[in-house]
Amino acid sequence: MHLQPLGPTGLSTTAVIAGAARAPVPVKQGVAALDTAWELGIRTIDVADLGATGETAAERFLDDRQPEDVVVLAGVGGTADPERGADHSPERIEAGLAAASRRLGRADLVWLAAADAQTPLEATLTTLAAAVEDGRIRGWGASDIDVWRLEALLIAADRAELPRPAFVRVRLNLLEREAERDLLPLATGEGLSVLTRGAFAGGRLSDAHIEAEEEAERLAATGVPRTGEAEPALPALLTLRGLARERSVSTAALALAWLLAAERVAAPIVAARSERVLETVHEALEAEVDEELLDRIGALR
Repeated sequence: MHLQPLGPTGLSTTAVIAGAARAPVPVKQGVAALDTAWELGIRTIDVADLGATGETAAERFLDDRQPEDVVVLAGVGGTADPERGADHSPERIEAGLAAASRRLGRADLVWLAAADAQTPLEATLTTLAAAVEDGRIRGWGASDIDVWRLEALLIAADRAELPRPAFVRVRLNLLEREAERDLLPLATGEGLSVLTRGAFAGGRLSDAHIEAEEEAERLAATGVPRTGEAEPALPALLTLRGLARERSVSTAALALAWLLAAERVAAPIVAARSERVLETVHEALEAEVDEELLDRIGALR
């Protein structure tokens, strides 16, 4: 599996990042999925549940494997009230760093989700800079932000002469592509790596979902009322499924293969909830795609 650099950190990520499963996925199931990811050659793990009360899949996997060559990404900071948004205070970040060390052994890179309307940016950046300086982390990134927030982070870091974010973590898939317009060009233009999440659009990019929507449409045509909203992207999904069937792969695998080939994406984060998900990852890694096919997939809206 090829490697992609993670910004200026000196670290690299494998082509796919395994997102450690969180509750309510059973820990045993999550560990089995991470084991399967490991066997596929995935050496980057994303952890988003440092605040969980019980043992997590990431904890048990890392404790059992004791891997030296894995890159661990972890979310620090936390949520606050709706008006404030997130909590990126120095105290909350330090607590997150301590939790990562205690529960995971280490965090090579950390990320902050959303924006904190209360804590001054320089206070947040200074805390992260100190963690980089003393070797606790190699760098940091921002998750679930828009282009204006990223621009503000870059300006604040440059003004204070503090480390910039090394990566952004953003929701991106064939059905949710808002980040392509402004955020990705800014991030890659400034030398940041782009890590994507939500590769399967919450299950919408799956054969099971497409078949269920087809059946709902058929029943609706006979007068049976729908129990939920119609899938607005069904025509595009049917076309994608047709392209996948031509190549004897699943729709989900082809959608992931498109992300893997995206020029501005360093690596997609795939939630390792089950071994079946990792089978789809393997299928996507083995899929044969060419520029013509990628263009046809990318044109779907």
